[in-house]
Amino acid sequence: MLAPTTDAAEIRRFLDQAVSTAGACDDGSPATYIPELANADLARTSAAITLIDGQCISAGDCADHRFTLQSSAKLVVLAGLLEDQGERAVFDVVGTEPSGGGFAGIARLETHGPTPANPLINAGAIALCGLLAGNLEDRLGWLERWIERLYGARLPVNQRVLASERRTGDRNRALAYLLKSNGVLQGDVDETLEMYFTLCSYEASAEHVSRLGAALASGGIVAGTGQRVLSRRNASIVVSLMATCGMYDESGAHLAATGLPAKSGVSGIIVAVAPGRGGIAAASPRINKKGGSVRGHMILGALAHQLGWHFASPGGGIGLP
Repeated sequence: MLAPTTDAAEIRRFLDQAVSTAGACDDGSPATYIPELANADLARTSAAITLIDGQCISAGDCADHRFTLQSSAKLVVLAGLLEDQGERAVFDVVGTEPSGGGFAGIARLETHGPTPANPLINAGAIALCGLLAGNLEDRLGWLERWIERLYGARLPVNQRVLASERRTGDRNRALAYLLKSNGVLQGDVDETLEMYFTLCSYEASAEHVSRLGAALASGGIVAGTGQRVLSRRNASIVVSLMATCGMYDESGAHLAATGLPAKSGVSGIIVAVAPGRGGIAAASPRINKKGGSVRGHMILGALAHQLGWHFASPGGGIGLP
């Protein structure tokens, strides 16, 4: 592991190298169980790093590569509800432990429930979506506001992906009805699922996603602005859950390899946090059997080594002021 660096020119060189190397890998395949995701251009690979001072460094196809956030957007509902309703409300309906299984598992909810293991699996995010009060329009408005705060832009919803989510979302419906029958989900099932499907269907670039990572890396402050969007406590909770649960049943392997708390989405996006340094987003649609981007893993592994950003390496973690 090399000495940690925050030199922008050096970061750009390493990022370009990592993206170029990863782009030659043809392992993995798109998430065909959501039909619209199967139409993704498999050659697309993009990555961006936003440093906590606001500098954004990008590589690959960033200029025109767009993808839906999918499960990486679960961080938005978690962070927003921690701010608006507090820890007690959030952790009354979800736990804080790794599930040890895949993102859409049902068996553990039945045997270890009634609450989902953590907020970053499907059942956990659905349970959190059910916490929001008001009609569907109010809840979607809440989501839009938090998307804009955390990604620094008003992001569009990909309507074709949203239609695919609705049409093929029977497993998520099963999870929602099980949560409803257990008394965990209080709201209307259909409206809660509409919010969840919409959450997954927001469309962004790697630069947008890296801004979310940078806000978490700085303890809840928007990179380069000084504007606080999350309390330091809530930012630390989100990053901790990313470290232990964000990559599902490959969370431990990912953290050991990179030392970068992260959250994956089956569109091929991974958002990672280098505490005190910046946020990283790597996106490419070929995913492995656990839902993580194959090229994204390669990019993050290379960067963690080359930049010395593994949190457990000497000097790899920086305390925030």
